[in-house]
Amino acid sequence: MPAPVVANSAPAVDQLAAAPAADEARANRKAARVKLIAEKQAAKRAKSLGKQTKAIAAKRAKIKADLAAAAKKAAEEKAARARAIANRGYQPGVSDPKEMARQILKNKFGYGSNQFQCFNNIIMRESMWKIDATNPSSGAYGIPQALPGSKMASVGSDWRTNPATQIIWGIKYMKDRYGSPCAAWSFKADKGWS
Repeated sequence: MPAPVVANSAPAVDQLAAAPAADEARANRKAARVKLIAEKQAAKRAKSLGKQTKAIAAKRAKIKADLAAAAKKAAEEKAARARAIANRGYQPGVSDPKEMARQILKNKFGYGSNQFQCFNNIIMRESMWKIDATNPSSGAYGIPQALPGSKMASVGSDWRTNPATQIIWGIKYMKDRYGSPCAAWSFKADKGWS
């Protein structure tokens, strides 16, 4: 029997040997593509996060600036109220003459509640806190019964209608003439005028 003819098997062996190398090359190319896609996605995400971080930082800076502006405005309003109290002697919005007097005695003249009580005793007998009280026989006018009423213009031109102007004038008068509202009340009591 003749020997079988064996074809040259070298190319088949080469193909078999090359197959794993080709598979490895394909796997490497695929891994490289996956890596490239992952890097692009990571770069895109980093860029997006960078924009978000900048937006968050900008929003935080705006909130901080708004809070600072609000705090500054509140401080300015508080300072304005303090100036108004120092100037007028009473809180803006107070309309009750007794409360005005209580605050003016404290804030403008540094008197305590005992001086208010004395001032109140005098005013209750003079005008009952009526801003337009007029004595029919003497013509004395206003809460402190100034004679003539126009004397109160030394405190303000609104002396006919502003209780604060009348109260300030009355306190100054008692302070200058007697030393304090309580000293004025004592003087009136000693004379039997209380």
